[in-house]
Amino acid sequence: MTKVAFYFYGVMFLVAALGAWFFELDLFGFTRVNWGRDLGLGLAVGLGTVGLSRVLDHVFSWARELTQGFREILGPGNAQKALILAGLSSLGEEAFFRGFLQNGLNEWLGALPALLVASTIFGLIHIGPDAKRFLPWTIMALVMGFVLGGMWLWTENLVAVILAHFLVNFINLTLIFRQDAP
Repeated sequence: MTKVAFYFYGVMFLVAALGAWFFELDLFGFTRVNWGRDLGLGLAVGLGTVGLSRVLDHVFSWARELTQGFREILGPGNAQKALILAGLSSLGEEAFFRGFLQNGLNEWLGALPALLVASTIFGLIHIGPDAKRFLPWTIMALVMGFVLGGMWLWTENLVAVILAHFLVNFINLTLIFRQDAP
């Protein structure tokens, strides 16, 4: 799984970097970083999202079923595997969806159409192997696509979105890999 993720997210990042270079887009937006604002926003959104997902796991059976489905797909894991998967997915997906796709469409179509297209595609790539069983994940990814896209619109850089995405994936994957976690 980790090797496949490395290639998948590596290709995603490469496409984003080459596309940004070709279309002369500022992929990361580092010149517009406000470190306090962006780190605070990334932490708040990331930890808030994890908190919400924990509540959903404790309240709804569909959320617990989703967690179990991820355990079955991902197989055994630990914090190191969670760190690698979270790092690769947050960097690759955010570079592609926000830094390249939404950024480029923003230049061409405007902010709201770009947000709509990038967020919808982001949600649609999060369809699991059993679309019905993983439908809640797809819906949550769609919502998060809009949240992350809105963060990118506000900050005009990838610091907050990568941090939020990383925290959500790292903490949730770590909990999924724990067999005693709900």
